[in-house]
Amino acid sequence: MKLCPRCSESFGDDAGFCPFDGTALPRHADPLIGRTLAARYRLIRPLGSGGMALVYLAKHVMIDRLSAIKVLRRDLAMSASHRERFLREARAVNRINHPNIVEITDLGESDGLVFLVMEYVEGESLLATLREGRLPWPRAARVAAQIAAALGRAHELGIIHRDLKPENVLLTRRGGEEFVKLTDFGIAKILDAPALTFNEQRFGTPGYIAPEYAEGAAADPRADLYALGIVLYEMLTGTMPFDARGVALLLAPLREAPRKPSARVDGIPAEVEELILRLIARHPDDRPRDAFAVVDALGDLLRRLGGGTAPSPPSYAEASLSMPTVAVDQPVLSTRGEVAPEIVVLPTSEIAARWHGILAELAMQVGAAGEQRGDCAGVRRARELSVQAADLVASLERAKSTVGEYQARVDRLETQGRNFRGTLGHAIDTLSRDRSRARSHLEAVTLRREGVDRDPTRTRADRVGREVLVWEDAALQAEEARARAVEDDLAVQVEALQRQLASRNEQLDGELSDATGKLEGALAALRRMTGDLIGTIEEAASEAGR
Repeated sequence: MKLCPRCSESFGDDAGFCPFDGTALPRHADPLIGRTLAARYRLIRPLGSGGMALVYLAKHVMIDRLSAIKVLRRDLAMSASHRERFLREARAVNRINHPNIVEITDLGESDGLVFLVMEYVEGESLLATLREGRLPWPRAARVAAQIAAALGRAHELGIIHRDLKPENVLLTRRGGEEFVKLTDFGIAKILDAPALTFNEQRFGTPGYIAPEYAEGAAADPRADLYALGIVLYEMLTGTMPFDARGVALLLAPLREAPRKPSARVDGIPAEVEELILRLIARHPDDRPRDAFAVVDALGDLLRRLGGGTAPSPPSYAEASLSMPTVAVDQPVLSTRGEVAPEIVVLPTSEIAARWHGILAELAMQVGAAGEQRGDCAGVRRARELSVQAADLVASLERAKSTVGEYQARVDRLETQGRNFRGTLGHAIDTLSRDRSRARSHLEAVTLRREGVDRDPTRTRADRVGREVLVWEDAALQAEEARARAVEDDLAVQVEALQRQLASRNEQLDGELSDATGKLEGALAALRRMTGDLIGTIEEAASEAGR
C-alpha cells in the first residue's frame, strides 16, 4: 500500500504517482501505512509503540480531523483476554469522559486489526518535561490538582487507573495556561466488571505501585493516590522517595520510610511536604480519603501560600473544542510540532473538481486520438470508457452525498454523547466533591464527640461543668446525625446520576453502532467505485494512446 504525501489518498503497491496531483508515491516499510481502517481512518505515519499496541497518526477520509489510532498487536489480538483488556480502555475512558482525560472517540475491528481511535494534540509528556529539570512547587501543585480531578471522576465511576506515572501524563497549553491530560487506561480496573483471566497479575510500574498492592491486596482508589504522591514528589525533587532500583524499588515501601522531599531539595513548603507524605503513606487509611480531598488541599495550599489557585477543569463543551491528545502505551511521545506540513486535507468539492478535470483531459485525449487515427476500434473503446468514467463520477458524487448524510448523523450522535456525558459528569463531580467535604466534616465531628466521651475530667467536673459536657455531647450527636444524613443524601444523588449516565451511554452506543455500520458500508462502496473509476480512466487513456 502506498500513500500520497500531499492528499493522503492510498493506492496499490504498483502505483507510481497520485492521479489527483501527480505526486510521486513513496513505498513504506510499515505495511499498515496507507491502510484505511473501518473505511474511515487512513493511517498516515507511526507515532510510537508499546508493549501491547502500535500508535499511528490517522486522518478521517471524509472530515478534516486527525486522530491517533492505537492498534493492538496482531499476536495479542488472537488472545481473547488481551483483546478484552485492550477494549476495556475504551469502555473505561468513555465511562469517565473528563476534560483532563484523553478522549477515545471510537473503537472497532477491521480486517483482523483491533483498534482504538483517540484524540490528538500538540503536547509533551510530564516525563519529557522532568528530563529538563524539576518543577517549582506551585506549577507541580497545579499539575497534580488536575490529575487528582481526573482521578476523582474516574474513582467515582468505579475506574482505577493502576498505572499513573509521568509517561502517562501529557502537558499542553489551553487558554494560555498549562493543561493536563491523563492517558493510557490500558490496565485500568473497572470495579463492577468481571475479572479477566489474568487479573491476579500485579499491574503497574515499580516505584509507583502502592505497597499494599505489591503485597497482593485488591485494587483500591487509594493506590492511585499513592502513585499521585510519587509523581508530585518527583515533580518537586526530580527523583523518587526511595533510592532502590528495579525489583528492590517495588519492595522498598514495605521495608523503609521514604526520604522527605525537604531532605532532597530546599524551598518546599512544610504543608506541601506533609501532603506528599500523607499521599505516599505506607497504609491506605493514612492517605487522604479521596481524590477530591486532594484537589481541595492543593487548591487551599496554592491560595494560602501565594502560588495562585488550582485550575478549574473546563466544561466538556469547552474541552472538546481544543486540540486532541495522543495516548501511547510506553513511552508517551511528545507530539509537539509533529503534524507534517505536507499533509493537506482536501475538501470533497476540490476532489470532485479534480475528477472533472481529469475527465476533461481524457476527453481531449480521446478527441485527439480520433482526429489522428479515425474511427478505429481503440478510439471507439476509449470513447465508451470515457462515458463510463463520466457516469462513475456522477455516481461518486451521489455516493459522497449519502456518505455525508451518514457522517453527519454520526457526528450528531457523538456530539450528543459528549454533551450529556459532560453535563452529567460535571454534576457528579460537584456532588462527589460536596460529599467528600461532608465526610471530612463528619469525621471531625465524630472525632470531637469521641474525645468528649473519653475526657478524663468529665467525672471530676462540678455540676455546671458536667452540664456543659452533656450539652456539648448532645449537640455533637445532633450534628453528627445531620452530617451523616447530608452524606447519605449526596450519595443517593450521585448514584442516581451514575445510573442515568450508564443508561444513556448504553442507548447511545446502540445508535452509534447502527450509524457507524451504515457509514462504513457506504464508505467501502465509495472506495470500490473510486477504484473502478481509476481503472476505467487508465484503460481509456491507454486505448486512446495506442
